[in-house]
Formats: sequence, C-alpha cells, structure tokens
Amino acid sequence: MPFSATDEREAVERVTTPNGELQLSRMEAAGETHYELIMNGVFLMASYNAPSCVVLTDTVMAGIEQKGHIDLLIGGLGMGFALRRALEYSSLGTVRVVELEPKIVEWNRVYLGNQDILDDSRTEVVLGDFHDYVHGNARSYHGIAMDIDNGPDWIVRPENKRAYSLSTLQVLRSRLRPGGVLAIWGHAEYANYERALERVFGDVTTHHATDHEPTGKPLSCVVYAVKS
Repeated sequence: MPFSATDEREAVERVTTPNGELQLSRMEAAGETHYELIMNGVFLMASYNAPSCVVLTDTVMAGIEQKGHIDLLIGGLGMGFALRRALEYSSLGTVRVVELEPKIVEWNRVYLGNQDILDDSRTEVVLGDFHDYVHGNARSYHGIAMDIDNGPDWIVRPENKRAYSLSTLQVLRSRLRPGGVLAIWGHAEYANYERALERVFGDVTTHHATDHEPTGKPLSCVVYAVKS
C-alpha cells in the first residue's frame, strides 16, 4: 500500500559515536510501525529488510556440511533478523555476533523487541570492529554471515572497506572449518568483489533476494556464498 499523507519519519534517538552520527527513526505506514537505522545520513537497514536477512542466514545454514551443533559467526547485528533466523535452527550450537555500535545493541533490546534473542543462551554479542575481530581472534566456525554497511561497494564507515578486502577474505577462509560456508549480503551484484571471492575460494554462488518498502516498492539485493 502507498504511504498516506500522514506517514512521516521521526527520530526516536540520535547519538554521536566515535564513528559518526547514528540515528534510529520510526514511521507509521499502512497501519504498521517501521524502524530505520541511519548512519552519517546514510540508510543502513530497516525493519522491512527481514526477508533478505533470512536468505543470508538460510544460505549459510543450508550449505554447511556439519549437521549438528553448528557454530556460527555473524558480522553486524543490524535489526537482529539474521540472528533470530539462526536461532530457529535446532542444529545451531552457538552464534557469536560482532557489532561495532553498543547503541545498536541497546536499540535492539529497547525498541526492536529482540531482548529474547540477545539473552538466548546460544547467543554471544561481541562489541567491536568485525575486521579487527576476525584478524585478531583465531576461533573457527562452521558458518560466517556478513551484513556490514550496504555491501562491499556501498560503505558508510570508511574503515569498513577493510572487512571486504582480499586480505580479510583470506582470513575468513582460514576461520571456516572444513565444509563451512561464508555468505555476504550486498545491495547489488558487484563484479570486482565476485572476482575477489573466486580468487580466494573458487566457486561463488549468487542468491537474489527481494525486500519491499512499506509502499510496496521492491528492494533487490544479493547474497554471495562460498565454501571452504
């Protein structure tokens, strides 16, 4: 349904962090409440982006050869959709979520209704930079799901370019256990990044997903998947 004349976004909270300005906005549309995350004036994620985040998690979990007690790493908490989907799998053993902004974790608890998944005994939240975490922590995983900024070619925080670098892909490969899967969310296909994935991992599988704005407008995106 299209927005009505009264549909407006309002800032629920706006804070200045070491990485810039972070804002949570809320709007009412077609009788539903929606939230949006904005950083330095750039859209990051919204509560209507759940379908593609589910595809991200499903891509990882479906491809893993390990069938029980899966250890999963998620880069970026966002609005918690990937984490919630992961916790729906009975095969999940543990899930570690690396999130840069403490405020995003707080908003997930206070506004986004995600206290249950954050308090789940299988969940561990690590506050910090994803690039720094994977380079500095040798722990390995059956699956890794990345959803940082808007993908490798739409970076909001300049430092996040490092998370999509060739050297980080090489580290991520070393962090995957045999038969493991790495999946990366992007707003669109990006040939240069696909070639980098092929260089490090070999075969790359591309999954297309579609979210929808409250107006009904489709929002196409892509999930790249590679195996160890």
